[in-house]
Amino acid sequence: MTLTNVISVALICFVLFIGAYRILVLIKLKKISAAAVSSPTFQRKLDYVKHKQQKRHVSALLLISICLALGMIVATYNLFQLQVQLNDLTKQIKSTQKNLSLVKKEQQKISYKFPIKNYPESGVGLAKYDWNGLFAADNRQQQYTTEHEISNSLSAYFGLPTTLIVLDIPTQTLNIALAGEWVNAENERQIKSNLSAFAKEAEAIAQLTQITFQLNVSDGKKQSQKYRCLFSRENSDEQFLIVQEE
Repeated sequence: MTLTNVISVALICFVLFIGAYRILVLIKLKKISAAAVSSPTFQRKLDYVKHKQQKRHVSALLLISICLALGMIVATYNLFQLQVQLNDLTKQIKSTQKNLSLVKKEQQKISYKFPIKNYPESGVGLAKYDWNGLFAADNRQQQYTTEHEISNSLSAYFGLPTTLIVLDIPTQTLNIALAGEWVNAENERQIKSNLSAFAKEAEAIAQLTQITFQLNVSDGKKQSQKYRCLFSRENSDEQFLIVQEE
């Protein structure tokens, strides 16, 4: 507890004590007045005591007012101090968030400089999913689980922090979206190579007729499309071929 807080508590206690004591004196005088005899001498003495106590009541009220004023001054000072501390803390938080954002961006740039892994020859395990059941039934939970697992398995071969897989069952299309802040030319070539390898593995999914791919990058201010392509085939016996590329 700070010194100003101690002073505030002490003033409040003092004001309560003075107020309680004056009220107690007033109550006692009223009891005496009610039980007083009709003796003129006693009545004069009682009036004298009441008059004297009345002056003390006024002095007590003045003292209480001064204490309350001092308490308000101390409380206002505490409020200003808290406001200054809050402003300093807010500045520190903003500075920390800014530094954290810069560190995160630098870490991302460093991670992008490392070469992306080659797509494995054995694939990422697309054949293990129940595609027949997924396309035959409207099971949203199963679809979300499959999309999430495929997204996680592909992130190591696309190298960007956001890899989103969305399966559009009515159109038999698998949509792949990548998003990040920066991609160098070498990593972009590797991403395209891995994408072609993924499309090759996806040929085993008889229900798929299209694969769309979109790569979005950000310069820190706005996001733009860097690459987009569409793989397509007529039936499950054919290979996926790029029919549109931007």
